[in-house]
Amino acid sequence: IRRVSLHGDQCGDIEAIDIGSQPKDFSVALSSPELVLVSIDSGVVVLRGTKIVSTINLGFTVSASVVSPDGSEAIIGGQDGKLHIYSISGDTLVEEAVLEKHRGAISVIRYSPDFSMFASGDVNREAKQSENTDRLCN
Repeated sequence: IRRVSLHGDQCGDIEAIDIGSQPKDFSVALSSPELVLVSIDSGVVVLRGTKIVSTINLGFTVSASVVSPDGSEAIIGGQDGKLHIYSISGDTLVEEAVLEKHRGAISVIRYSPDFSMFASGDVNREAKQSENTDRLCN
């Protein structure tokens, strides 16, 4: 992973971060841009700034991920079509729910700007929209 600092309209120094694996996806917490979640085949790597603070094996093959704008939640999609919702506690993840909404591997997940819902897509070209409270019902 390479992290580039921005100073107005100018790029600053480039810092390389070796996460030890090929990244599949990454997401930055917009309100806390030092928090970055990087998906790898076996799980996720949590970065704070340019430091790796944890590498978490999730027990399934990861294909996509997103971290909430405030850095309190992550949704991680698997090759099996499931969406795993986690709360972020310090530098670890606590699974809160698993949603089975897709028939194929998850290829993208994104939150709405107001964090009230999220959308996900899979390799079968199907997109699903979910209220952020849907996880409480499944």
